[in-house]
Amino acid sequence: MTEIGLSAELLEATDERLDRALSRGDDAELRAAAFGSLQIGSGPMSPTALTEAALARNTRIGAAAEAIALADAERLNAIFGYLPQVSAGYRYDQVKQEVIETDNVVFQEGKAEYPVTVASVRVTQPIFDLARIFAINHARNARTQAEVEYLATLRSVVYEVLDAYVVAGQAQQRAQALRQRAAMMDRQISAQGALAETGLGTMMEPAGLRSERASIASEESLELSRYAEALGALAALTGMAVRDVAPLTMPAGVMGSERNMDVDALVARGLRENPTIMASALSVVGADVLRRQALASDFSPVLEAYALLEREDREASRFGGGSLTQDQTVGVQLNVPLFNARGQGYEMATSNVRLRRAALDYNTTRRQLETDIAATHARMVALAQAAGQASSAAQQAATAQRAEQDRVDMGESSDFAVAARDLRRSVAAERAAFYNSEYLRAWLRLQYLTGVDLRGGL
Repeated sequence: MTEIGLSAELLEATDERLDRALSRGDDAELRAAAFGSLQIGSGPMSPTALTEAALARNTRIGAAAEAIALADAERLNAIFGYLPQVSAGYRYDQVKQEVIETDNVVFQEGKAEYPVTVASVRVTQPIFDLARIFAINHARNARTQAEVEYLATLRSVVYEVLDAYVVAGQAQQRAQALRQRAAMMDRQISAQGALAETGLGTMMEPAGLRSERASIASEESLELSRYAEALGALAALTGMAVRDVAPLTMPAGVMGSERNMDVDALVARGLRENPTIMASALSVVGADVLRRQALASDFSPVLEAYALLEREDREASRFGGGSLTQDQTVGVQLNVPLFNARGQGYEMATSNVRLRRAALDYNTTRRQLETDIAATHARMVALAQAAGQASSAAQQAATAQRAEQDRVDMGESSDFAVAARDLRRSVAAERAAFYNSEYLRAWLRLQYLTGVDLRGGL
């Protein structure tokens, strides 16, 4: 260690070990290509292209797939626990014996020093072991849970990609609208400046316009920062350096879809089809199987059959001569745990707590899902009303702008008044677009919560 961190030697050694670890396995190069670096996206990326990139390169999806492989290996190991156990051994001993005192004539030889080698083979076959049976059942449940969690991860990543895309498109639209509004303000400021030079304007009006122009510029900068943040989120999710996204459009049939939805039906579908709920339920089942396994391990008898073959070579003995013997032993062994058989207390106590915690987590997840579905649907209703009002306001502002233009054509108004009307129309249109994109985000979230597969994109 140094005052500013790890030493150069330690960092170099760590990097070398890391490189060796990452290079292990037949698919090391494929893993490095898919997850080890960012690719560069070309041109504005559509939601479909972003989704496909995430499915191929997202590290969370890759980790969930590896979790299935791990569960497969653990299930196979659990099955091996009930198969025959075969082991071979070899032992070499140097024995030094001396009879100190005896009244047995056979032992009067007294002293001996000799080597002993023992080669053995042992086969053990469990006949009845409830703990191992429950271990197999738990491993099978864990394999199913890993598959469901993989599906949950996949759908979660796809939803996050689409949500980040909508946020990026929303920020992009708002930045463009604010840029257009700033251009209108620049024209008004120029017009007011020209009027002031001719004595027809006032100094206060250009100052107020400049203040509003500065506020618009700050809002545009904020939207650009939101856009950059959304692109960063897309890069993390897709494994690609996203430079730009395709323009955001509202899919057909989405707006107003909340009117055809029943909250109770949505909740029922979410509880039935959302993979997160399925994974949580399987976690409770797995905890219950572990509880029964602990009960069997603490109290259930274990019956095993075994066979032992030993070949012993003694170079000498206390009797003066050596021996070469071969023993074959076949038997049955019954172990009955009575009290603290393993010297580690009882697993039942901890397994009961784990089961209660898993059940509490399941109920929490279930209640959270119900709440989120109802709240998201209510948000869609409110956003649909807001979007409708904003769209009506935009239409009315456009009508007022055209009427003002007609008055200009008849010499009853000025271009400055038309510009003001156009500015109000732009503000109303921007708000309508913002509410529409927020509605789309709420619709995507509702689809995700109710278990809909969003891999088809927008």
